Amino acid sequence: MESIPFLPEPVTIRPAGLDDAPALAVLHVATWRETYAGLLPDAMIAAHTVETRMAIWTRILGDRASGTGVAVAAGPVGLVGFGSCGAQRSAELAADRFDGEVSAIYVRRAAQRRGIGTALMSALAAHLLESGHRAASLWVLRDNAMARRFYERLGGVVVGERAEHREQGTLVEVAYGWRDLAVLRRGPMSG
Repeated sequence: MESIPFLPEPVTIRPAGLDDAPALAVLHVATWRETYAGLLPDAMIAAHTVETRMAIWTRILGDRASGTGVAVAAGPVGLVGFGSCGAQRSAELAADRFDGEVSAIYVRRAAQRRGIGTALMSALAAHLLESGHRAASLWVLRDNAMARRFYERLGGVVVGERAEHREQGTLVEVAYGWRDLAVLRRGPMSG
């Protein structure tokens, strides 16, 4: 994937539309490669192609009735980040009253540490609140220390762990949760 230049201009956080699917697919693959290099087996990373992501994003963005919210961070160089959310998919976390879920959030490495991830999380929390959810969780690789620090800075606490066995290897993930989405909507915890 190509590198993107330093981003001096602010980005806009907005809901994704069906016409964003091609750029979102490219961004998803690029952020997967950046995020998981050294954390996941190469075969698992390579399995995420622009073609497979394009089909997934076209389906998701074409089905507004699904309740899935997708936000993108758009700047002068195009999309640099995205996030998606919806109803909780884990029965255990739903039983623990985490009724919403952030299913994905990624920001290009060159655009990180500029508040884009925080703004995306805030937009996702707003979507979940507007959809009637009051609490949410997300899953992150246990070994992804940078992402875990980010979620902790936003007030997330570990509420679960799982090992998911796949053909290319085993993923060990932890769940971070927010009991009050209104707090996540407001941004990082001070202190």
